Amino acid sequence: MQRGFFISGVASKMAENRLDNITHNLANVNTTGYKASRSSFKSILTDNLMGSGKNQQAASYLSMGSQYIDTKAGNLQQTGNPLDFAIVADGYFQVQQTDGSIALTRAGNFTLNHEGNLITQGGLAVLDDSGSPINLPQGQVSGTNEGMIFVNNEQVAQLGLVTLNNPNDLKQAEGTLLITSAGNTTPAAGNIVVKHGALEGSNVNAVLAMTEMVATLRSYESTMKIVEQYNQLSGQLSSNVGKIQG
Repeated sequence: MQRGFFISGVASKMAENRLDNITHNLANVNTTGYKASRSSFKSILTDNLMGSGKNQQAASYLSMGSQYIDTKAGNLQQTGNPLDFAIVADGYFQVQQTDGSIALTRAGNFTLNHEGNLITQGGLAVLDDSGSPINLPQGQVSGTNEGMIFVNNEQVAQLGLVTLNNPNDLKQAEGTLLITSAGNTTPAAGNIVVKHGALEGSNVNAVLAMTEMVATLRSYESTMKIVEQYNQLSGQLSSNVGKIQG
């Protein structure tokens, strides 16, 4: 019975975790450059407590694995905004966080602060290919497929584009920011295509996410019913064991 309690508890926790992911993804279905977060599970092998001696059998159950990022590209949308950039295929923009560390993002809906620095919607500096914040003079901004930025037809910066050596080593930070281990990025300027005046949308499929939510809710409800049944059995055992029938 203890085994049943444990497995049911793990199953309900898995369902809760998956629901958290789905609701977070749905909340960002219209967020530029957002990458969906997913849950992975692993199989745990254990001894079957119902068996003994030669009749003992191996059993397994699912348990929580880890979180991972769905790196599938979202749909491209033409905006015509001179400060919008979208990466085609693999690749990421580099931005500098408030603590000085570097984060990655696919959200290219940049803007300028009062000093002329190119920044994200969250106010973080966008970095060039040398790792320095990009500063743009006043004028007409244009861009190339290689990620070069021109102002009044003069090149002033090259976007600091990178690819990942191990795409699985990617974690979600705040908003559309992603972080990875040091040394997991490779400079990619000139090797990937950048669309100027366009943005990449979220890669969350709202219809699929809603379907997953309904299925997960049903699974959670079924699991909680099993837990309730184990509770009832446990109560019966506690009240009846030790009583003398007569």
